[in-house]
Amino acid sequence: MSQSASSYAAEVRRPMIAEEEVDALAHCYGTPVRRTHVMVADEYIRYYRFRPDNDRRAEVVFAIQNPADQIWLHTKSNYPSNIYRLMSGGIQWDETVLDALWREVDEETGLPCVIERFLGVLTYHFHHRHETASFASYVFSLRANFSQPVCQRDNEISAYRAVLPSQLLDVSVELRNLIGNRHGWGQWRALAVELVHEQLTKSSLTVGDA
Repeated sequence: MSQSASSYAAEVRRPMIAEEEVDALAHCYGTPVRRTHVMVADEYIRYYRFRPDNDRRAEVVFAIQNPADQIWLHTKSNYPSNIYRLMSGGIQWDETVLDALWREVDEETGLPCVIERFLGVLTYHFHHRHETASFASYVFSLRANFSQPVCQRDNEISAYRAVLPSQLLDVSVELRNLIGNRHGWGQWRALAVELVHEQLTKSSLTVGDA
């Protein structure tokens, strides 16, 4: 990379959380829940989150609902058997949250979607011995038609599953009960699932009570 290209890359490197960006998203899609989690990083998380060449500043997590109000989950061939989770994807250092969201939705599902709500921003501080690494998830709920999602990115996703928001706690329990080298990963991935369950079931109860 040339010196001018390096300088440009440094100029467009966005922070993990840019408050003005969060405010703009909140103005359009609703005020998100803000939570911070401090977690002990096992070797699996340390490998991915403590890398000096990390190519992402944060991630988007998206709960896509079909007209039957079911949420699309996914699994990959390298996941433990019968483990599904919400779809997600990295936000590159020079990328906006919305650009990353639409890119990842297209790559992972191919579904035409609309954003319903900006549900939350989860910040994680992973600790490993004397090291700390931080990361964040921008969590959204989206709405799609009845089409079946299809992964556009080299068959990275091996299968999809649709569940109701009320069933997300079962998904969380399965993630939290993982053992072996995926245990810490399961604890981490359960947090976004629990947030979506909380926000979507609370919304449905509110509408029903009205």
